[in-house]
Amino acid sequence: MFKSMYRVLRMLLVIAAIAGMAYQGRIKEDFENYKMQAIPALMYHSISEVPAGWPADLCVKPDVFEAHLKYLKEQGYNVVTAPQAMVLLKSRQNVMNTVILTFDDGYENNYSVAYPMLKKYGFRGNFYIVGKDVGQVKKQDGEKKYMTFSQIKEMYLQGMEIGSHSMSHDPLTSIKPNFLPWEIYQPLNLFYEKMDFWISGIAFPNGAYNDAIIAEIRKYVKYEYGFSGQTGCNTLRIVTDTPFALRRAGVYDRGHGAQDVEQVLQKCYVSGYLEAKGIPVGLIDRGRRFIQGVLP
Repeated sequence: MFKSMYRVLRMLLVIAAIAGMAYQGRIKEDFENYKMQAIPALMYHSISEVPAGWPADLCVKPDVFEAHLKYLKEQGYNVVTAPQAMVLLKSRQNVMNTVILTFDDGYENNYSVAYPMLKKYGFRGNFYIVGKDVGQVKKQDGEKKYMTFSQIKEMYLQGMEIGSHSMSHDPLTSIKPNFLPWEIYQPLNLFYEKMDFWISGIAFPNGAYNDAIIAEIRKYVKYEYGFSGQTGCNTLRIVTDTPFALRRAGVYDRGHGAQDVEQVLQKCYVSGYLEAKGIPVGLIDRGRRFIQGVLP
């Protein structure tokens, strides 16, 4: 009971402090200082029109994706890999306008569409591959075509980050403990056997993880980081204390072009700022609406 009361009191004090800063006109300065220490990660899936049978949120049309990249270029964003971002944060550099672009599932259009566009703008991408789907063409829920090992290796050799999205794509929290090693360890072996390089990262399917999954991952020293499903930004504290719970947020085609990616970036920054101030995750959405109301 006392712990709950303490958490509520602490939350109220933080909210009061932020409200006071807003009243005094200092919140913008504090927020801008936070952005110098925080790197958002954006999540894409298929860069394509929406095929029959596919959920619309899985797809961003190629022209819309290019509008996102053009916006990032025009705004002066440094688009990096996850390992590069961790090095930048640990070196305590100013990381204002640095962002990580991630692509889940390993669809073939990540190679044929997203990869050439990233190269065109001088950006690096991070691709998280489902082990058992490499090179496959699936007819369930519409046709789904996946990258081959040769395509993935080409991207790796050109500076793209390659990581695991598990072997099966099932949420790891739903996997029986005796199958977790296959889901987590097998991609390490498979990618090294087929492409002759070790991966160091994993993006959890559906963002789902728990303490048992983290404990299993830590058995394999090749893994250095993992992406959770929590919205926010990555800071020195997060990459140091919880490297297997990196923050990221999905980017969806809402019909507003570059404005869609701009809004997701702002969502990441504000959510991360509130998290850094100690606002509980469950209240961050409400806090974000308040902060966005006082920012210009």
